[in-house]
Amino acid sequence: MNKLEQILEESLARLASGEANLEECLSRYPEHAAELRPLLTAATTLERGQEIHPTPTFKSRTRAELMAHMRTHPRQTPVKTWTPLFSRGFGFALGQAFNAASGLAAVVVLVLGTITVLAQTALPGDALYRWKVGSEQIWRAVHLDPLETDLLLADRRVSELTSVAGNPEAEEIARQEYQQSLASLVTEYPEADAQAVISAALNEQQDSLAEAGVEVPELDRLLTTLSTREARLLLDNQVTAIGNGLITYTLTITNAGPASPISATLISQLSPLERLVSISDAACASPTGATVACTLDNLTTNRARNLSLTTAIDPCFTGTLTQTATLNGPDHLITPANNQAAAVSTITAPYPRPAQIVYAQSRGVEHDLSLIASNNRLLNADLHVRAAAPAWSPDGTRLAFSGQTGISELGGIYGQGNGVWLVEVTNAQARNPRQLVAQAHVNNIAWSPDGTKLAFEVAAPGLHHEIRVVKASDGQELGRFPGEQPAWYPDSQKLIIKSCAPDCGLWQVNLQGDNGQQITSGDTDSYPIWSPGGDYLAFSSRRDGNWEIYLLRQSDNELLRLTRRPETDTTPAFDSCGQNLYLRTDAFGSWWITVMKLDGSDERKIQADVGPSEDWGLARPAVH
Repeated sequence: MNKLEQILEESLARLASGEANLEECLSRYPEHAAELRPLLTAATTLERGQEIHPTPTFKSRTRAELMAHMRTHPRQTPVKTWTPLFSRGFGFALGQAFNAASGLAAVVVLVLGTITVLAQTALPGDALYRWKVGSEQIWRAVHLDPLETDLLLADRRVSELTSVAGNPEAEEIARQEYQQSLASLVTEYPEADAQAVISAALNEQQDSLAEAGVEVPELDRLLTTLSTREARLLLDNQVTAIGNGLITYTLTITNAGPASPISATLISQLSPLERLVSISDAACASPTGATVACTLDNLTTNRARNLSLTTAIDPCFTGTLTQTATLNGPDHLITPANNQAAAVSTITAPYPRPAQIVYAQSRGVEHDLSLIASNNRLLNADLHVRAAAPAWSPDGTRLAFSGQTGISELGGIYGQGNGVWLVEVTNAQARNPRQLVAQAHVNNIAWSPDGTKLAFEVAAPGLHHEIRVVKASDGQELGRFPGEQPAWYPDSQKLIIKSCAPDCGLWQVNLQGDNGQQITSGDTDSYPIWSPGGDYLAFSSRRDGNWEIYLLRQSDNELLRLTRRPETDTTPAFDSCGQNLYLRTDAFGSWWITVMKLDGSDERKIQADVGPSEDWGLARPAVH
């Protein structure tokens, strides 16, 4: 750079910053004032001109007029003609004047062109940068394809931004100019075709900026609003394991492109019979337990993302379960294609979980409770002493029982004496006892299927038996009425009881003992219990001469007799899945707890020698 160029750049910088005006710059360099004046004057004029933005109407009209003029005034080759001498003299003088004016104009054009050429390499923060931007606006105003021009100018801004990265002042200027370019592209070209061209160009610019380590959030946000970079998401949903009461699903999400990377949301809707156990991705949550939501970021093209989902099922369930997964994303970005998939599990038999049976070890009027598994493994022979009439909570975590005479001798909280007691059962041990209801002569306790209520019989000697219904939480009474041997209907809103009002048999009543509906008419029909699904009503009866077990099938009201022997069979109890029936019997020489299928077959021993009881309502086994 020679001395004049250096002085010119310094002067332009002073003018641009407002530090000096034209005359002050000329006075600073008097030896170059004559050369500087036309240059600085032109620069000042152009600086003001760059703030003027021609309207689209003006540009269109100007182009049309220019093209019309060119068509009607084609360029012609000049023809030499003879000119009189006197005219030649006048023409010579006029020619000299014209040559002088043309020379001055040529100088101005040369100066402007020189500055413009020099400015093209200027970067934000340089003295000639504003000149460069101004000259671009003139170019843009006359160009026949403004979109192409704006995209080229945006490319320039990207190049400038990557060049000055790390220089805070220059980078700020570069960012402002680039943001103006982006704003122009957004507002002036709303057409879909133009948006497609813009999107492709801006994605290339985004890649260039990323390679240079320059982040432009405005560009990232703009790209998410354009509807041209679509992605096709593929979802695969498979059952990969069933066992031990668990189902494992593998969900595979693949971005088939072209947009990458993208984000999406996966929603997995579990079957009502499933409970979420675990999921492999920390980006997933299940606030309700019925729905799993996963936020999937950075889904790159053709790279599969796998999620493993494990659920627990109702151990009693048989049939098919359907888990449905759906992929969602910004509509402008993701093209729905196979974005929903269902996985179906077929469960052919209940999960073979050993049942836990609490039974009364009876000695006439005295009873203690023991715990055994259906595989004949004795879990605790001394679960609780001075206790009878056991009843499991539906979830198998608590046990209700009737505190018998002598329970107060256990000391501590048991000093409250007889009544309905609750304990937690953990690792086959009874813990944290509390008295729910203080009441003597309690038997036939039943816990409602919804876990909120208890029903029991009060059988005081010499008095009419009555049934009480209380809250399982605090013992608050909900109902009290005459009757015996209550059992819950599966909806937890009705009871089946033994009653002779007005005719003896088994009756279905509400929680206040009203709205009675007679179910059976045998005057010895006793110890009723509904199967968990409400398909069968089991009871014991002497209607054929000795105590046998009967099933009343609800579908056709057919009465099925399960036992046929001269000995006593009584106090039936279903397992939690309603697949098997437990009972007390003395058919094998002493009192046993046995189990059989619902057709009376495959009877086998659970526990022998459980002893006789003078009140079968205290000795009925509880099964979970």
